[in-house]
Amino acid sequence: MIEIKKPYFLIALFLLAAAALLAGGRFPYLFFYMALFLFLIPCLWLRLSLGRLSGDIEVSSTYSEVGQTLTVLYRVKNSSRGRFPYLELTNVTGSSFSTAAAENKLVTLSPGETVVYRREVKCSRRGIYDLKTFRVKTGDPFGIFQISKPLAAGKEIKVYPQLKTYPGAALPARQYFGNLAVKEKQYENYSYIADLREWQDGDSVKRIHWKQSARQERLVVKNYEPKADSSFNIFLDMCSSSYRHDRDHLLEDLAVEAAASLIYYGLKEGVPVQVFSELLPAGSLRGRHMRDYRKIMDRVIALSPAGRKDFAAFVHGYSYYLTPQSSLFLFTPRLNLSDAAAFLLLKQRGYFPVLFYPAFFNPGLEEPAMLKKLKEAGISVHTLHPPEENEDTG
Repeated sequence: MIEIKKPYFLIALFLLAAAALLAGGRFPYLFFYMALFLFLIPCLWLRLSLGRLSGDIEVSSTYSEVGQTLTVLYRVKNSSRGRFPYLELTNVTGSSFSTAAAENKLVTLSPGETVVYRREVKCSRRGIYDLKTFRVKTGDPFGIFQISKPLAAGKEIKVYPQLKTYPGAALPARQYFGNLAVKEKQYENYSYIADLREWQDGDSVKRIHWKQSARQERLVVKNYEPKADSSFNIFLDMCSSSYRHDRDHLLEDLAVEAAASLIYYGLKEGVPVQVFSELLPAGSLRGRHMRDYRKIMDRVIALSPAGRKDFAAFVHGYSYYLTPQSSLFLFTPRLNLSDAAAFLLLKQRGYFPVLFYPAFFNPGLEEPAMLKKLKEAGISVHTLHPPEENEDTG
């Protein structure tokens, strides 16, 4: 692609051509041809030289996590015939994916030389980032025009939130013989033997392992591993009005970070996971195994507060499609009297709501009272604060 940097040169060339045709004579034609070749010869030579250039983009990984650093290499390989006093590398990514600002870099390229530009990029915020098409630009010595060429197609980088643990966010069990280990003896799975131990007073005769007892010439009983079944029903508030008081997307990222941690934990334990949001098609995000983690998170990290539905009403509507006594993990930075009443109603209907409340350290006057009310009603509440002021009140 050719870009004319000095359009008045073309105007002068047009005027010289008109003068040569109208006036005739040697000198008008001489000046016209000199100006024409001043443009054509460098243009043709640079186009030919650029045609022989090759390059690529190499990334240390197309997946990363917030806080990590990626290495991006921009490589330009020149042919043995080309020479570039200056070559501009464009669409070079900035130092951080929080802004993803493109930069330019000037290099000099000799015949047969390969230039590698290395960039260390910090993943400061979750999301999907596009390394734009890598282009090079060069021009004539007089600055009349500039020619550009794409060298390598862009790549997509997916940055996931950091994973954290949230003590106390236990998942209530609701069915026997599942995949979630619990402490209650009534959920023991009699199809799976955890270990063997010596007979004790009070043990049931049904627990006796007769073959091992005969071999060891003493009574040996079987221990069964407590297992129960449940599910992670995760509701992410992505209503724009809920994040009006958010600064620099801090609360939004806290909610996604906590949700990602629970998604990872659930899939690791083999528990069914469903993610609900106003911005997601109904039933589109679900999984049960670790191989489903990236499929789910590729959609979650791209979410941003652009919805319009009231979050409490959204959760209440979807709860009718869930099994009674399901666990509902709610992530929202907004909590008013109406929201608190809706969450209490879910508890009364037999669900197990767990509230994750991203908030700055100085909440409003009504919020502590409402949080206390929810806790007294048996709803688990986890207050999330930005890193510099993180204090979990759950």
